[in-house]
Amino acid sequence: MPPLGQVSVRDVLDILLVAFLVYQGYLLVAGTRAVNVVRGILVFAGVWVAAQLLNLTTLSYLLGRAGTVGIFALIVLFQPELRAVLERVGRPRGRDTGASGAALQDLARAMERLAERKTGALIAIERRTPLGEYAATGVSLDALVSVPFLEALFARNAPLHDGGVIIQGSRVIAAGCLFPLQSSDGTYRRYGTRHRAAIGLSELTDAVVLVVSEERGSMRVALGGRLGPDLTGAELREHLRTLVYDPAGYSPLTDPAPEVQP
Repeated sequence: MPPLGQVSVRDVLDILLVAFLVYQGYLLVAGTRAVNVVRGILVFAGVWVAAQLLNLTTLSYLLGRAGTVGIFALIVLFQPELRAVLERVGRPRGRDTGASGAALQDLARAMERLAERKTGALIAIERRTPLGEYAATGVSLDALVSVPFLEALFARNAPLHDGGVIIQGSRVIAAGCLFPLQSSDGTYRRYGTRHRAAIGLSELTDAVVLVVSEERGSMRVALGGRLGPDLTGAELREHLRTLVYDPAGYSPLTDPAPEVQP
């Protein structure tokens, strides 16, 4: 222990590391429903500390018992959020998606044509997080991204129409996939299954999820658990270029896509 009033380099390093970890923890929960839970925990802890300082024995005992049970309850209740946080922490950095400009142009054009015909579509573009577990729920494919192929996959009454498509690099690796639905917390309750599946997958992974509305013929992007506004063809191309080629330029944690009314 250094003498009182004397701060060593190790102490400064310790403080900086703790501050960095707290800031990173904040970034992980920012924009999610876990923020309100964290605030509630802080209030609970403050009351418990106050009870300890004031020597309120009964209240301290009850809060201590409730806190022990509450930890396990929170783990069960927020299992999806905890999984998403751990996935982000362990996410590999700098993984090359390998998507070519031609593939992105074909993808954007296919989305435009599907929107014009009001044909529903759900497409996930893999980035750093592997989507193998979701691809395994559908039909395995290995085909180049092309406008006719994507149109055929989502054609009405086609066998794979209702599922999601997963794109890895410049290839379609699976179709008819099941994506996790966004939790029914009221935020996106008014949306249909296709939109909630897009939001749900984007909550648990860093995938760029594209969705075409069957009712409105609109094109939207889900990212980081948020659903963006309606896009034109030019806007969609710009989003794809930015998100796939320069993912650091658009962070779902610090710059979430705004929500608009359906």
